[in-house]
Amino acid sequence: MKHQFKFNPLATAILTLLCGSSISSYAESTLPASNTDNQKMKASIQEAYPGQQFFEQYYVDKSSPEAQQRQAHHLSSAYCQGAWVTPISPDIKAVEASEATSVVTADYGHYDPNGDSILEGNVLIDQQGRQIRADKITIDKSQTFANAEGRVQMAQAGLLAQSDQINYNLKRQQGDLNNSYYISEEQHAHGRAEKISRTSDNIVVMNNATYSTCPPDEKPTWKIQADKITLNQETGRGETTGTKLYVKDVPVLAVPYFNFPIDDRRTTGILTPSFGFTNDGGVELAVPVYLNLAPHYDATVTPRYIADRGAMLEGEFRYLTESFGSGMLWGGYLASDDKYYGQDRKELHVLHNWQINDQFSTNLDYNYASDKDYFADLNNNPNSKTDLNLRRAWELNYKNGVPGLKAQLKVEDFQTLDKTVSDEDRPYARLPQFLLNYKTGNPLGLQYEFNNDTAYFKKDINDYTSGTSTTFEPSGTRIYNDFAVRYNYRNPWSFVIPEVSIRNVNTFYDKDTVDALNQNTNSSNETQSVTVPQFTLDAGLTFEKDGKYLQTLTPRAFYAYAPYKNQEGHPNFDSATASINYDQLFSPRRFYGHDRLEDNNFLSLGLSYSLFDEIGLERLKTSIGQSFFFDDRRVSLENETDNFDTEDHTGPVISLSSQLSQNFTIGANSAWQSDGENAQRDLQLYYTGDQGNLYNVGYFYRKDIPNRQNQYDQVVASFIQPIANNWRIMGHAQYDIDNNVAREYLLGVNYESCCWGISVYGRSYYNDLDNVNDEGVSAKRAIMAEISLKGLGGFNNKLSSLLENRILGFNKINQSWTQR
Repeated sequence: MKHQFKFNPLATAILTLLCGSSISSYAESTLPASNTDNQKMKASIQEAYPGQQFFEQYYVDKSSPEAQQRQAHHLSSAYCQGAWVTPISPDIKAVEASEATSVVTADYGHYDPNGDSILEGNVLIDQQGRQIRADKITIDKSQTFANAEGRVQMAQAGLLAQSDQINYNLKRQQGDLNNSYYISEEQHAHGRAEKISRTSDNIVVMNNATYSTCPPDEKPTWKIQADKITLNQETGRGETTGTKLYVKDVPVLAVPYFNFPIDDRRTTGILTPSFGFTNDGGVELAVPVYLNLAPHYDATVTPRYIADRGAMLEGEFRYLTESFGSGMLWGGYLASDDKYYGQDRKELHVLHNWQINDQFSTNLDYNYASDKDYFADLNNNPNSKTDLNLRRAWELNYKNGVPGLKAQLKVEDFQTLDKTVSDEDRPYARLPQFLLNYKTGNPLGLQYEFNNDTAYFKKDINDYTSGTSTTFEPSGTRIYNDFAVRYNYRNPWSFVIPEVSIRNVNTFYDKDTVDALNQNTNSSNETQSVTVPQFTLDAGLTFEKDGKYLQTLTPRAFYAYAPYKNQEGHPNFDSATASINYDQLFSPRRFYGHDRLEDNNFLSLGLSYSLFDEIGLERLKTSIGQSFFFDDRRVSLENETDNFDTEDHTGPVISLSSQLSQNFTIGANSAWQSDGENAQRDLQLYYTGDQGNLYNVGYFYRKDIPNRQNQYDQVVASFIQPIANNWRIMGHAQYDIDNNVAREYLLGVNYESCCWGISVYGRSYYNDLDNVNDEGVSAKRAIMAEISLKGLGGFNNKLSSLLENRILGFNKINQSWTQR
């Protein structure tokens, strides 16, 4: 028989027992249960474990038609061969059970207003987004108690359970399921329970239960077995008591209490622990604990034990405010480090960003570390850099208001970690600095631009006042202004851009500097000022040739003139000599910063060639250029010229790149001096495969040129190579040719399965602030391992983080590996 009617008591009772009242949307259709005869998957599931026949119906090969109908985000990871497909897709939501229309089908039905009402034989209750199947359902005459028995199945929104018997109190909305098996499609989880009880709308309690995200098997790779599991749909968390963790049916860990997620909400729990060994710290173990304190802020606390150093505590706090932006604080503390003279070791970092409105934004960046070796010895964040000077800054930014206007106000200071660095060699603080850029006019015609950089630079030189330093470093306010007028003439085959500008720098020394100048240098100058006009002309042509390949040829000429103005004795607050490269040939700026106004009279010539194939790949791009000087360059940062300033031309500068294929790219650059000696060169090769493999090799050389660039001669290589099944090996090396030493090398192996993963890696590296030739300086070595059980907490993969910060293209290739 078949009836359609408003069905409240039994459908509400049984469906709510499993699914609760959290479903609120409506769906028209459901999917039938999978009946795929997947021999390959069935062969991998042994017949000897309870629930085998139930589980094998709904665990299918991901290539099966049933699995392909699911949205990709509901399927298991790329490492899983199979996927759970329950009768009702997680995307199909249901209305409240008490409001739903039901279709009831049964072989036999009996209604007795004075006794029990019975549905018997292939009973099916079908609501929008819900299904119940049973051999027999009985409701007492008061319509208070319901009983379902004989292979009772309940399905709703990616959830499926099968029980021998259900007893339910319709009025209290409470009940029990006996001898049950369950599947959660979204969590890729399954298990069994001796008894399942719904104690309220949102809480389900399972007794003598198991839980696993591994494929169904007699002995899954891992499972949790607990005396009691409580699932709270309101909080999105599960709690267990009397818990044992089994690996291949062997108990490996017993914990009295455990907490884990049951949905994708951020929830409190243990992240992936890491353990390992370092040559200067011994055995170490770190167990991160994530705390979901509120929807708008959370924290991660990491107790860490390092055998030869002691106990350490690390933490991270993130927050999001409604009206004042977002940010994070993180740091660490190790008391009385046994390997560092018994000193306390600590760090603190603060980062805050606030988009005040469409025009204004502000950010704060504060960094502190107790010593220069902290990051190399203790920092467990692979992305941290060992910078000599830690930045501390506050910025207020303006843009998108007045058309063409951008401005920034900031205060910036630095902590110099190496205490042996003299005061005079430490960077200036900006207290404060104001930057303004205004550009208006026609980008294809007459255009005006104004730049202002006003800053008070302060540096405390205790070395000088104490007599240990002979170099005086002044402090004061520097005001830089630059007003330019240019005309942009462009068409498809040429461009001509003449520009006239006037630049000015005014420096006003502070009182301490004036007093020191009067006392120690017999100078009475309280200010320094210089103004320099400048003219530049940038012009080029573009020639194209179509055919099987598109070819372009672009000759370019750039001329700059600015008269010499004496700037001897002017301070250098933050300027440095620009590096040599092809683009630099076509710039009038020899210095980064605004402490010097260049004198110019030179012409740069360049030629670029590009070759594009029919699919748009730039098979070849090469550029060559050279500068010719008509006068010596008399303005310098150090107030004295060198041989470079008197040469009448540079050597050639060459840039070359090629996309040999969509996967393989080559890049090279080289620059020569006028005497033919090579000043710098680099060669880089990148290969990214379609199966998650990647290879990078690079060579970088810089000649030592005093006051211009430091010596640098290194080779860098990295690779990622998948091997059998879900294994891959990854490595990175940085070799210093000058000092004949490997500054860093890392080799790791990573395995990811359907429900667990492991990473093991070894690393040897030097502190970036150490001279590898100094006595007592040696490489730091570490072996680390991470194991994750998927579905029991978050991920904290430091091997991936290390490689992400060192391997170009790692994120892209890692994504192709996980989604292959």
